Amino acid sequence: MSTSTAQLHTAGQRVAVHGPAPAVQALVAMAGGPEPSGPAMADLPNVVLSVEDTRRPFNTHGAEIVTRGAWAIDSQEVVLESVGGSGYDQRWTINEDGLHVASRWRPTYQESTAAKLLPSRHRALSSQVLLHYPALWFAALQGFVPLHVSVVEVGGVAVVLAGPGGVGKSTLVARALADGARATCDNLAVCDGSTAYGVAEPLRLLARTGTRAAHGRREQAWPHRVRSLSPELVVVLRRGTQAAPELRELSPAQATRGIAAGTYAAGELRRFWSIAATVASATGCGPIHAPIEEVATRLANRLPCLELRLAKEPGAGLTELLRRPLAAVRTGRVG
Repeated sequence: MSTSTAQLHTAGQRVAVHGPAPAVQALVAMAGGPEPSGPAMADLPNVVLSVEDTRRPFNTHGAEIVTRGAWAIDSQEVVLESVGGSGYDQRWTINEDGLHVASRWRPTYQESTAAKLLPSRHRALSSQVLLHYPALWFAALQGFVPLHVSVVEVGGVAVVLAGPGGVGKSTLVARALADGARATCDNLAVCDGSTAYGVAEPLRLLARTGTRAAHGRREQAWPHRVRSLSPELVVVLRRGTQAAPELRELSPAQATRGIAAGTYAAGELRRFWSIAATVASATGCGPIHAPIEEVATRLANRLPCLELRLAKEPGAGLTELLRRPLAAVRTGRVG
């Protein structure tokens, strides 16, 4: 089978993907499609992902058992069995060049059957394990934590949209993009309290076309995605039952709670916490637990924070909903 290589940027990392052509194409699609070529794509990758066309187990002879299904080869290498229940075994290696993750599809009968019967679930789980989690973990070594947020620039102001899954973040971002806005993500980002780098994924919307995704949504290509934005406003979304949208100020503590709660409740990150802790424990690198609340507090303490309770029925877009606070941020920036 022919092999292929692709490069992409996600979570602030320069990622190279190697493996059989179909596997590489699938991973690129999981990242929202290929990136435009240019000088930036010549950057040396710091995260290398290899999908290996073999079902042989990784060699763990003489390795130290870390926990069930995890072995430390030395301080720089760990082998994980069926990562997150995906059916993929992985070998994570950390060296002076960055992170290298090799993956082998070695499912149990139950995992293989589930992949066939529930293809959208298998696709989502594969994208997390093969692509997103390694990039998220390596970003943590650089002081960035995962946040379940959308980050979109509306009216020249970079806005963090926080809130639990299903509240309407993606719909608002898609509408803003259609109106000419820029965004770095509609679902997941990494942030250090100052800069947010989007996790490269397709848009997932309630639509009639596109690859099927969870919760009745379909995957759509991004018209354009920027790699990072520097947040200037925090908006915690709620889904209301009232006829008109409502906007009110939040304290930093309330905003921090909204950001952190939405992140910990996110199904996309449910498996990440244990995987990150296992790799950190085995290698001695990176935080055992990402300081989510610390970074959320950093954002909330330095930025204006609002709660936007959306109306029962869809209505205005972000430009109209946030007209006054956007103007206030722009005025304060000039002042």
